[in-house]
Amino acid sequence: MTFTTAHDRAQSSAAAHQTGQMDAAAAARWLLRFAELTAEASAELTRLDTAIGDGDHGAVLVSGTAAIVERLGTDVPTTPRDVLAEGARAFQTAAGGAGGALYSAYFHGLSENAPPATVLDSRQLASLLHLAAKSVAERGRALPGDKTMLDVLAPAADTFHAAALAGSNVRQCALLSLRAALIGRAATAPMLARRGRASYLGERSRDHVDPGAASSALLFHALADALSTLPPPHTRSKENPVSTPPRHLFNSPSDVIDDALEGLVASNRTRLARDAAVNVVTRAVPAKDKVGLVSGGGSGHEPLHAGFVGTGMLDAAVCGAVFASPTAHQIHAGTVRADSGAGVLHIVKNYTGDVLNFEIAATLAEEDGIVVESVIVDDDLASDGNDGPGRRGTGAVVVVEKVCGALAEAGLPLSEVADAGRRVVSRSRSLALALSACTHPGADAPAFELGENEVEFGVGIHGERGTARIPFAEADELVEQLVAPLVDDLDIASGASVIAIVNGLGGTSPLELNVAAAHVHRTLAERGITVARALTGSLVTSLDMHGVSVTLTVCDDDILRAWDAPVRTPALTW
Repeated sequence: MTFTTAHDRAQSSAAAHQTGQMDAAAAARWLLRFAELTAEASAELTRLDTAIGDGDHGAVLVSGTAAIVERLGTDVPTTPRDVLAEGARAFQTAAGGAGGALYSAYFHGLSENAPPATVLDSRQLASLLHLAAKSVAERGRALPGDKTMLDVLAPAADTFHAAALAGSNVRQCALLSLRAALIGRAATAPMLARRGRASYLGERSRDHVDPGAASSALLFHALADALSTLPPPHTRSKENPVSTPPRHLFNSPSDVIDDALEGLVASNRTRLARDAAVNVVTRAVPAKDKVGLVSGGGSGHEPLHAGFVGTGMLDAAVCGAVFASPTAHQIHAGTVRADSGAGVLHIVKNYTGDVLNFEIAATLAEEDGIVVESVIVDDDLASDGNDGPGRRGTGAVVVVEKVCGALAEAGLPLSEVADAGRRVVSRSRSLALALSACTHPGADAPAFELGENEVEFGVGIHGERGTARIPFAEADELVEQLVAPLVDDLDIASGASVIAIVNGLGGTSPLELNVAAAHVHRTLAERGITVARALTGSLVTSLDMHGVSVTLTVCDDDILRAWDAPVRTPALTW
């Protein structure tokens, strides 16, 4: 890849601008303008995503576009293809979550299909926009009409293409495609979400603009701006400080993950080590000659996952931003560190961003000669029956990590460890409710508001709303509404045995959790179900959400043997 000087860029860009084409400088202006617009709209993107998702979309987009600014800097590659490739690399390495994976796919689709020419005409760019949208559709397994970013990318690309065929130059095409993008953005509001976390809300996902569609509209806004004007690329400060609400014990929202992991490792120096460059937590003394276990996801669920690194559980935990999956680059780094020659098992909670980025990381690891298998944890009953991504992964991930960790420690091969994990998943279900929402670091309001006598039922672990609102009641009545559906769905008969986990979601006191546990044990005993093993505590949290989840795993002698095997981690030891 070669780079141009500022003088060369100015001359070539002026010529391309006059003929209505896209050169490298215009491509750079597009990406840098997208970074500016993303920074300006970050709070709005967060608000939109908080309403129907997990609230991470603004932060993910800022991380990805900040990396674009850093990569382009003052030197711009000589072709649009190479500029767009920098966009793909920026999102792949710096932006987690589904947004990071999907924007990486978009820019990859643009750059991989672009010719090595110094300028692109309108028809060439129209073809690239179509192929990039197709890349997103394939990566996200979505279609237009599913209430996703495709509801902007597809019509905007279609409009650009039609204008190009009519003889319009790239500037004119971009302006027309912007109009189509804005119409597509607005059209997502009445749609029923069929993909991503919003799909778990069912009818409650209507009347909200999709955050991915909103950011995609910014992408076409940036394209129109870049091709309609000829300013030098404008950079922005990497810092985007947000005041922290006083009720959080944070120094800065931007530093909270680094500070927390530093504290965790400092408090467990004989057990844990950390690679701060990729936020991977590993065992202080790596294990040898065993299957490596890697899990991870967005932060905000502590002690999951880093608190479960150690003998008898994980070899590495990969920590993303709050409620945003880690990048494929981070997961790949964790996989390499966990490998001791016997292969690596990825334990993945079923969320779009986690699944996408773990899939990419597994491919990268296999190119390195590391054999990888994956267990997808999808135990959340509230999201069952969804025709989108399926059930979410929640509390059962603790059981999977414990059982698989014991079997790996005992020297079982990768295929058997993976099969055991999948068996645990198939025998596990979870359900949760919240009395109040969590507040994202840097936010000045909780993710959702509840009335005085309302309870959010069917919540996940990312601050998102649940599937219904139910009346507030005494603890026994509320907990019964969690336990009864789990027993029915798992078809647990009298005489069966279970592992029962009563889990706090972050803001629930131990006193309350023990009250909830009392009813779990009573109601299961009344049904003739034996609680063979139990855990009560805050294990899989959602920041400071005041709520509780119940997980039941139907167990047998094999599962109990693995559950009872020794474990030594910061959050679980026996």
